Amino acid sequence: MKFYEQFFGYPYSFPKFDQVWVHEFRSGAMENAGIVTYNDRDLYKEKNPTAVQLIELADTITHELSHHWFGNLVTMQWWDDLWLNESFADFISYFCIEKIKEKIKYKVDSAMAIFRDREVWGYREDLRNSTTHPIRATVANTAETESIFDGITYSKGGACMQQLMFLMGEDNFSKSLSNYFNRF
Repeated sequence: MKFYEQFFGYPYSFPKFDQVWVHEFRSGAMENAGIVTYNDRDLYKEKNPTAVQLIELADTITHELSHHWFGNLVTMQWWDDLWLNESFADFISYFCIEKIKEKIKYKVDSAMAIFRDREVWGYREDLRNSTTHPIRATVANTAETESIFDGITYSKGGACMQQLMFLMGEDNFSKSLSNYFNRF
């Protein structure tokens, strides 16, 4: 949370932050203002979860936390812009882990390398005629939204966010986010 507050140039804006793991929760996780609900499959039964399990958990937590800015503080007007909400969270969660990895109790070599490997999900879906669509998809009604919670929206869109930050520079990207959150 401290990293996001600094990088976004905007404080966490809700009076609390709770996290609840729910048995057989329908999705992986869902952010709501002040609380995130998670599927309990991320509560590992093993005494020593693997590094992959721990990084996936860290990604889920930082992804959902980022939505408290981009998703709850400011939000899309319609489902057409779901890509922006999810691709931003997909990229920024790995970026956050990379920036705070020295403070994490387990070894993280490169969160951005894991993010790069994750991009394959989006590119693979984009190559298939049956699943390809633009990153920003036109959504006629809420029933259609289920079809765009996919690798193109998350990881291919996230790769675009990473490229945008690369082109702008980290400091300008951060300043732009701060301007956006403070304006809207």
